[in-house]
Amino acid sequence: MIDVGQLIFVILMAVSLSACAGIRAFVPPLALSLFALTGHITLSPQFQWLARWDVAAIFGAAVILEILADKYPGVDHVLDSIGLVVKPAMGALLASSLITTIDPLLGLIIGIIVGGTTAGVVHAGRAKLRLASTAFTGGLGNPVISFIEDALSITWAAVMPWVAIVTGILVIVLMWILIAWLLKHRKRQPAVGTES
Repeated sequence: MIDVGQLIFVILMAVSLSACAGIRAFVPPLALSLFALTGHITLSPQFQWLARWDVAAIFGAAVILEILADKYPGVDHVLDSIGLVVKPAMGALLASSLITTIDPLLGLIIGIIVGGTTAGVVHAGRAKLRLASTAFTGGLGNPVISFIEDALSITWAAVMPWVAIVTGILVIVLMWILIAWLLKHRKRQPAVGTES
C-alpha cells in the first residue's frame, strides 16, 4: 500500500531538487549522490548507480566546470542554451530517483513530469534574468548574478533533506507566480508582423 505522506514528502523534495537543477544543473545530483552515499536519502532501485563515489566525483568535476564557465559573459549564454535540454533532463533524473514508494514506471513518469517541468520553468526564469542583466549592464552584472546563483544552489542542495517540505511548497508557489508573469509578459509583446 502507498504511504501517501511519504509520497508527498518525496515529491516535494523532488520539486525542490529539480528547481535547484534549474539554477545549476550538476549541484543537486552531486548533493543527491553524497546524501545517498551517507544514508540520508534512499534512492529508487534503478538509480542506485548514483550512490557511488566515482559518480559523485564526476558530478563534482561537472559542478566545478559549470561554476567556472558561468562567470564569463558569452559562455554563460551558451550554457543557458545547453541548459534548455540538460536542466529539465537532470530535474527528471533527480525526481525519478527519489520516488521509491510506487511502481518504478509510474515513478519514472511522475519524475519526468514533475522534475523536468520544474527545472525547465526555473531555468526559463533564470535565463530571462540573465538576458535582462546583459541588456542593462552589458554583461558586467552576469558574474555577480552567477555568484549569487552558486551560493543559492549549493546552500539549497546542502539542506534539502531537512527542509524539503518548506522548499517544495515555496518552489511550487514561486513557479506559479513565475508562470503567470511569463504568460502576462508574453501577451504584452506585439505579434511579429502586426506592427505598422
